[in-house]
Amino acid sequence: MKKTILLLLLLLIPFSNISAQSNDDCMACHEDNSLTMERNGKTLSLFVEPARYATSVHADVECVDCHSGFNADDIPHKAGKNIAKVDCSNCHEVNSFKNSVHGLKNVECYACHTKHAVQPAKILANSTVETCIVCHNTGSVRQFTQGGHYKAYRNGNKVNCETCHGGSSHEIQKPAFNKFTEAQLCNKCHSNHPSPFSRELHSRVNDPTFPRCSNCHGEHLAAVNRFSRNSQECLKCHLNSSLFHPKDQEKLVNFIKTYQTSVHAHIQINGVEAASCADCHGNHLAEGLPASQTRVKRENINNTCGRCHQEELKEFKASSHGLAAQKYPDVAPVCTDCHGEHEISSVKSPEFAKIKIKEMCMECHAKNEKVLKITKTNKEQILHYENSAHWKALKAGNEKAAVCSDCHTGHAMLPSSDLKSSINKNNVAQTCGKSGCHSKEKHDYTVSVHFKAVKDGKTDAPACIDCHGDHQIEKIDRFKDGSEKNIFIAKLCSDCHSSVVLTEKYGFSAVNAQTYYSSYHGLAVRGGSKTAANCASCHNYHDVRPSSDPLSSINRANLSQTCGKCHPDAKLESRFVKVHVTNEEDESIILWLVKNGYIFLIIVTIGMMFIHNVLDLARKIQEKRKHKEEIKKLHQEGKYYVRMDKNQRIQHFFLLTSFIGLVISGFGLVYPEAFWVEWIRAIMGENAFELRGLAHRVFGIVLIAVSLYHTYYLFFTKPGKQLLKDFLPAWHDWDDLKVNIKYITFRSEEKPKFRRFSYAEKAEYWALVWGTIVMSATGLLLMFNDFFLARVPKIWFDVSTLIHFYEAWLATLAIVVWHFYYVIFNPEVYPLNTAFLNGLMSEEMMEAEHPLELERLKEMEAEGATANDGEKVDPKNADNDSKDGSNDSKDEEIKS
Repeated sequence: MKKTILLLLLLLIPFSNISAQSNDDCMACHEDNSLTMERNGKTLSLFVEPARYATSVHADVECVDCHSGFNADDIPHKAGKNIAKVDCSNCHEVNSFKNSVHGLKNVECYACHTKHAVQPAKILANSTVETCIVCHNTGSVRQFTQGGHYKAYRNGNKVNCETCHGGSSHEIQKPAFNKFTEAQLCNKCHSNHPSPFSRELHSRVNDPTFPRCSNCHGEHLAAVNRFSRNSQECLKCHLNSSLFHPKDQEKLVNFIKTYQTSVHAHIQINGVEAASCADCHGNHLAEGLPASQTRVKRENINNTCGRCHQEELKEFKASSHGLAAQKYPDVAPVCTDCHGEHEISSVKSPEFAKIKIKEMCMECHAKNEKVLKITKTNKEQILHYENSAHWKALKAGNEKAAVCSDCHTGHAMLPSSDLKSSINKNNVAQTCGKSGCHSKEKHDYTVSVHFKAVKDGKTDAPACIDCHGDHQIEKIDRFKDGSEKNIFIAKLCSDCHSSVVLTEKYGFSAVNAQTYYSSYHGLAVRGGSKTAANCASCHNYHDVRPSSDPLSSINRANLSQTCGKCHPDAKLESRFVKVHVTNEEDESIILWLVKNGYIFLIIVTIGMMFIHNVLDLARKIQEKRKHKEEIKKLHQEGKYYVRMDKNQRIQHFFLLTSFIGLVISGFGLVYPEAFWVEWIRAIMGENAFELRGLAHRVFGIVLIAVSLYHTYYLFFTKPGKQLLKDFLPAWHDWDDLKVNIKYITFRSEEKPKFRRFSYAEKAEYWALVWGTIVMSATGLLLMFNDFFLARVPKIWFDVSTLIHFYEAWLATLAIVVWHFYYVIFNPEVYPLNTAFLNGLMSEEMMEAEHPLELERLKEMEAEGATANDGEKVDPKNADNDSKDGSNDSKDEEIKS
């Protein structure tokens, strides 16, 4: 209708006037870009760009059709009162616009359509957003260009400002959304979400101010990427204590607030993808599902976390914890049990420090009775970790020290029987050697014979934990001294290498462990040596290889280097046949002969001595009873004779002392666990073994020294020459033996008449000479082992060790059975023959033991040939009266 009226008016206007007000006439002035005017103190440009106007939809409309209320012929136009504002409604229907927020605020049409370069509606529709932003250029509105709606808009979808703010460009309304109206608006496009959202907790609360779509997705940003949703929007409400029941307010607010310090919140703030509230609680179904389907329900939480942590979830589900969850859902751990709920920390943070991991694992594995019952473990076994080297190092600040997750892993923990387990024998070396913890030890072990056996499926072969333990791992230098360490290592190795079960199962010999313990090294270790070689000293700790391996420390080519660590001069390559050699015939005929020869010799010799002395004892007891009165009278009236001069007694003292010292210190090595040895070690303290070895060498040197002096005494002194002569065996000794055998066996009443020394004393003397020579020779070879190792074959040491041991037993038993009998238990001298102390022997004893010698002395006395010219001598001063300790080759008579 309006358009019709306008057309009639134009027809009534005189043609001359129309022509006078053509667009060309207007452009004559208005194409000048400097043309301006003043209005209300502002300078306004009157410039119209002809080219842009020519392309506008109004190109065919005359200027005066829009601009009226003035005389166009008046140039310049006067700013009269009749100049009217451009009224688009003269041509365009704009009633709906007048009721819009723009119309009510008197926003001019040209604010959107421009003034003279008006474009077609179709073109304007394609740039709606850009048009709106010209005026609505706040930061919030400009976020629209970063959101999902704008992305759809640029891809050709009609999602622009009009979609939410009125539906038509002229009908834009003031935003007055609430949760109900906004949901209806959003559902026009997002029709797949209304049903879930209607069941959601937020929607079910009948309060218009409660969260609506834009609260979570943003108003103009409209985020669709799940990582770009800001959890702070949730926290704006959920940190408001008024939402909760008064008695739970503080507890719940503090619980939710912990999210703000969690790893998810931190990395989200830093712009990195991280879990927001909706990722765990859901978005349109937050708390709107049955409890069994809720994402944060205990039975579902693992899958919820796994939406981001997919690899960890895969490992966890296959782990012992994951499998246990199927049978024991209320006991088996889920992600939040270890990592927490809202307060989840980075595994690198102090809140998740290793020292706290231990406490976390202990809560279940040491303190939860249900867990202990399910896992069938003893809590003490777990608590051993608190005494381990790892825990001590961790408490001391060493962050590299292993905690539970370092060995069992964080999520893929499996039983040791599982081949994929990090603590399975096949994998435990890799576990211990990872991250630079024990990398050298791992390398050494993986080339060892033990690791090869493990890889071959021999489950009894040792891995790291078999020697070091699992939870109770302790440092090897924990021992207060080297002796404890040596004992520990030797026992550790021998527990397997001497096991009857293992030796039969795998066909290796238990001899090596047995021979080690009977060798000097083994005996020294058992006796408390701090420096003696243990198994690892020769075989290495981890790089244990067979002797056939050229790289083995016990390969023949490498023995000099291995043994040379303790024996620098050792040259062993060509002289070693076998290290762990036994005394069996099939291994060494020489050692077998020595061993069995000595055993036979000891049994026969000591056995004959014992029988001889028992018979002698029985006969003498009988004789003592028969001649009791005569003996008593002779004892009262008898005289004393010098049996040992001072020189001889001094020699005897050093012999006696060194021999007893050698016996105690020698057998103290061979029988280290004997009660009397342990008693001596307790008295001597931690250096007992070293002192024992020093004492043995000192006593050995004393024995050799006194033996050398005795040799000099025998050959270069007058008393010594006579002593040697009297000790030499003679035919009468054989006759005396036969007579005495008949006498002590009660077959004859004839008692043998012995000279200065009986056959028993001569046998003992020459046995002593022989024993001293043998013990000195073998002892010196063993004492100077470094020197001899470089010059003689090892068999010499094996033979010498064997001879030294059995000769010591032979000598000791001979002294106990033979010598002690004749100086202590013999009824003729009981309770003690004191000649070794004062040098004297009574006439009574001489009559019983050496009658021929007594006759000779009495004959000399009758002839006046006593050493002191017949002068009486005080027995207490016998040494001074015996002329420099000599008796002129004869025992002297001492007047009583």
